[in-house]
Amino acid sequence: MQETNFSGLGMPVFTAFGWAGEETAIEYALSELEAFIHALHASLPRPIQNMFPVHGLNRDSRTVYLAASEDVESDIQIVFLARPMSMEMQFALQDEKLLNKAWPNASRDTVISHRLFTELGPDWLLRVQQLQVDEDSGEAANYGDLFMGSVGTLDMKTAISLFEKASYLNNDEKWIIPVYLSHDFKSEQIALMKTAVLDVIGKEISNLIPLITMLTGRSAKTGKAKAAPKRKKKTSTKAEAETEAADENSFTYTATLKPLHLRRGFINLTPEHWDFFTINSRTVTRDVTIYYDGIYDKASTAWKLSTNGQTRIVLSPAVCLWLNDNFEDGDKIEVMAHDMGEGEIQLTLSDA
Repeated sequence: MQETNFSGLGMPVFTAFGWAGEETAIEYALSELEAFIHALHASLPRPIQNMFPVHGLNRDSRTVYLAASEDVESDIQIVFLARPMSMEMQFALQDEKLLNKAWPNASRDTVISHRLFTELGPDWLLRVQQLQVDEDSGEAANYGDLFMGSVGTLDMKTAISLFEKASYLNNDEKWIIPVYLSHDFKSEQIALMKTAVLDVIGKEISNLIPLITMLTGRSAKTGKAKAAPKRKKKTSTKAEAETEAADENSFTYTATLKPLHLRRGFINLTPEHWDFFTINSRTVTRDVTIYYDGIYDKASTAWKLSTNGQTRIVLSPAVCLWLNDNFEDGDKIEVMAHDMGEGEIQLTLSDA
């Protein structure tokens, strides 16, 4: 493979794609994009290089790509498309066999799957497409979208329904449910970065790897299927009647808010819930992650009250402000608790 020095993607690379018929300019832009993708692949950590061993230029679509296979669309891929005003980075999973694994993986533990999607950040756009397969020709045509929007708008309840529906439909030979994640960068910003663009794009790719690993079961370190981590089982306990559908890794509870709760910024659970949070017999406080309104907050705490053993979630100032803006005296709030593994408890707060 011929190596090309890469010094950055200047604005002429992007403006070339706005000029109809200017083949010289387009050839220059394509050569610069090809130099970019070679340099990007070389700059990635070896495990990610192994996950995407194929990289190059597609002249037909005027894109460059990182791919897991020479037959690019038959496997996972990351594609880069330059336009006059932007450069789009897109992760695509379109192969039916891979999707038959990906959607059951996503619906197996929807809280963790939701976290992997939404932690990418609101700049990422998620599209879950529904394709209908013609019985006679076998060709797939667009039927609609199960979801289209910023991952920041993918709330927990929508995600649970989406993953389960996508898994169900993709298992039917009538449907194929591909998934696309895309991020647009302003072309002017890319041009100003010069060679630093490799670090910026490389970081975004690294952020994608946990999600790709979950969907495909592949480890970036080995390229092979990765077994789901085993979690330590907890002793199950019964809470009050409001507690729903609990297992050793999660529970859902509906609490009623009072003026003191809103003013002081806390939510009361039950004494029985403390077994879910405790680390050992001496544990009286525990840091928790709060997910609310598309935001992850890591400054809140679970407490065991010494007076009656009640479990109390003490909210950070930011979450307390959100609570006061969205709830009133007597309102009910749903708390969905989930053990994320590695010592992290996540609580999802929503209107009950």
